Amino acid sequence: MTYRLPSLNALRAFEAAARNLSFKTAASELGVTPGAVSQQVKKLEASLGVALFSRLPHGLLLTVEGETYLPKISKIFEDLTDATEAIAPEINGKKFKLGICPKAMAILPPNWPNQLGKLKAHVRDAIQTTDVELLRNNEIDCLIRLGGGPYGELSLVTVERGEDTNEASVPLHFICKPGLADCRQSRAILEDLAANAAPCS
Repeated sequence: MTYRLPSLNALRAFEAAARNLSFKTAASELGVTPGAVSQQVKKLEASLGVALFSRLPHGLLLTVEGETYLPKISKIFEDLTDATEAIAPEINGKKFKLGICPKAMAILPPNWPNQLGKLKAHVRDAIQTTDVELLRNNEIDCLIRLGGGPYGELSLVTVERGEDTNEASVPLHFICKPGLADCRQSRAILEDLAANAAPCS
């Protein structure tokens, strides 16, 4: 059977942008630029012949077609993840070894992430480091830093921390190898980082 399908990269860009209603947030999640996400979405819309977003001055709004498309595309990516894990469990089944810089440790709860039972299924160990080369050499699976960069070929997801009364807080950077930013371990860690990272004092 011959399948006529849009580009996988375009679908990933749409799914991330539609879920976040932001090209910028989607770009951070995918480790590319907002312009690259926007271009991929435009190519997808052109290939489908329908608009998936309404571009507003301060954000995005899904069209009726976009709202219809999103849950089905998200389900497809979930099914792909499950199918991949079934035959290659080391991709999504292994526990991550984290690197955490001292400045990031200072704004996270004491002994994070070891005190959180819900991360035990995803995190094997955590060490204190700022060394990106440990990530490139596969000695750790991801690195959490308070700001920093650039990181070259590595994927970066930014975790915004809100603002205090004095100044904008510095975002947390979650850095990993390309392709791992959307795996189950990364999603679990990022969700917990967003919930536990305190704003700058």
